[in-house]
Amino acid sequence: MGLAEDFDALLAELPEDWSFFETFVTLDDAARLAEARVALGRANARPVKGPGRVDFEITVANSWGRGSTPGVLRSGLRILDGLGITGHVFTGDARTGAMPAPAHRYGP
Repeated sequence: MGLAEDFDALLAELPEDWSFFETFVTLDDAARLAEARVALGRANARPVKGPGRVDFEITVANSWGRGSTPGVLRSGLRILDGLGITGHVFTGDARTGAMPAPAHRYGP
């Protein structure tokens, strides 16, 4: 199963009212990090530094807010699949029921 299919399976497990969640991508071959960084750049993937096993962290937003849309991240993961880059995709906690801030009453 490819990275894009793994991501689709994770989306299917989320509740219907999810607002945003963190997605983590780990590559099997560290020599291909530069290629993966370019492919996931459109989804605003942040490289994770440190002793952990996670290579990229990506915030995914459902319909509003700061984060990549699921379709943009899926297309980046499909590019990785097309390049033959393998790895794992997993999620952190999903936030549900968050609403955008109300419009400001004063100002332009």
